Amino acid sequence: MRVLQQLASSRNRHAVLAVLVLGVILASVIYREEIQSAASHVATFSFPENAKIHPDANATAIPSAAGFSTAESISAEELTTSPTPTHEPEAATPPVPTLIENNHVHYPRLAPLEMEELDSLRESHLRRIEDVVAGEILDYRRWNVEQLEGLKEYWPKMGLNGRFEQPKARNCSPSWFLPLMLRLQVILSTMILNESSCSTTGEVIWLESLMNVFREHNQFLLYASYENVGKMYKSLGDIVTHVWSTDDHVVWCFNDTVSCVESPENPHGIPPWKIFTFTFWGSPHGWGNYMAPHEPWSYNPLGGEWNLVPYRMPDKHFYLGYHYTGCGDLPYIPSNERKDQVAVLAKRSEYFYEDVFLQTDVWPVLKNRTGLDLISVSNSEEGFPVPDALTLLGPMERHDYDVMLGSSKALLGIGRPRMSPSPYASLCRGVPVIVSYKGKKCAAQPGDSDWCGLIMDHHQHGPAANIGPPYVYTVDCQGPIDDIVETIMTAVNTPIEPYTPPDMTKEALERRIDDYFSIDWKAYATERMQERGWDRVVTQEFMYRWLEKHPLKKQKE
Repeated sequence: MRVLQQLASSRNRHAVLAVLVLGVILASVIYREEIQSAASHVATFSFPENAKIHPDANATAIPSAAGFSTAESISAEELTTSPTPTHEPEAATPPVPTLIENNHVHYPRLAPLEMEELDSLRESHLRRIEDVVAGEILDYRRWNVEQLEGLKEYWPKMGLNGRFEQPKARNCSPSWFLPLMLRLQVILSTMILNESSCSTTGEVIWLESLMNVFREHNQFLLYASYENVGKMYKSLGDIVTHVWSTDDHVVWCFNDTVSCVESPENPHGIPPWKIFTFTFWGSPHGWGNYMAPHEPWSYNPLGGEWNLVPYRMPDKHFYLGYHYTGCGDLPYIPSNERKDQVAVLAKRSEYFYEDVFLQTDVWPVLKNRTGLDLISVSNSEEGFPVPDALTLLGPMERHDYDVMLGSSKALLGIGRPRMSPSPYASLCRGVPVIVSYKGKKCAAQPGDSDWCGLIMDHHQHGPAANIGPPYVYTVDCQGPIDDIVETIMTAVNTPIEPYTPPDMTKEALERRIDDYFSIDWKAYATERMQERGWDRVVTQEFMYRWLEKHPLKKQKE
């Protein structure tokens, strides 16, 4: 696979196409309603009177082997070791939680399938895959056929004789285990992945870490353009369990009731509960980009839970997060062996002038009073010269940048870029971080329930700042220069070891991805619908104003 060249940013959203995530879920991400209607291969978004609502948070957990005898169960140890039988007694399987928690929200967990249901599903999916491969695939045919053929190789091994195999993959939920709960996700993306592996943009690094997990857990990638999303979904049918798209394309799809979203006139379209927005910025209150109100909102009208984000955000956004990769390729340099320099976080010279927190007259003072070299790897844009007090090295490739960063005694943020992964690249090399904020608008450590730590003109990086000293320091750019100098010197003179925040480890990311694909999103959407008294999902009124300026991009028939 190739890494995403460009994902949506606040200024370049239309250059990127929608993302579909198709999950082939064995038991945990397969919906019983879909199995019962396998002949049609379509999951409709209807809400019967007895629709499943997620249980109370204090509900009793179901046993992990529900519906299966002890002889039919398989232990987590057997999954990751040789299948040779032993005579040692198996340890009792811990109970499986009925709810999944993410960002202060509790979601219902999918129930396991009966063996007969799994057999039926296997047969229908294999037939459908063969039909799709034999037919017309409008985008990236060679890649998509290879992925579908790989998927066919795994399906026959799932659930045979009451057991299953998953070569190469490993259980990412070590505290509990369900028979027939292992899943194969098929991600359909319209972006070409893994081509710009040297890129350091936040979107690329976020997606790169997700792709690494997907590969290791036998999750397959397919590609299609936004214009073909509806058609591709219909061709794959109930193989599709999740649809990922960029923010503008989610809005367009919800307003294309003829060929994209499920509706009375498009009964085989994408159900609203399957549509998720893959967004680096979330949906902040009053965001002018979408003419949003100063209250909670989301691209999918069902709620913020359908926003997939890289950091913890307010309004119930689903926190996928990421794991910063690449820290093991260079040796750790002890602080006393590093250069007397501070790396300045700014890849564009415009950042020193536009919407900046630290003004240009600050730099000579910082250089003289700290006695440190201030290193810039910025480009030189016309009309925006890099301040003279900085030592300009110019743009670097990712490896060279990491070498420079690991040789520095601190990383200093000036306000832009916002929400960059660079603080985590710095921490994993044992380099403390200093980020700027505006004390009159936001707290130094705003927490994850306040948008001020995520809004452009309030705080450079609220999530990183929440880690706190000695790893991440904050400077109030509206405060005295003495405080800024003191903070820099404290960071430089307080060495740290390489550090990865607990929720950014690979294991933590694997668990959240596993949780995401284990949620019964249809049941959860049913609850949201009933709470609102809706019989169907409709576009939020303020979005119509946005659509007037960004006309609907039509699907191909």
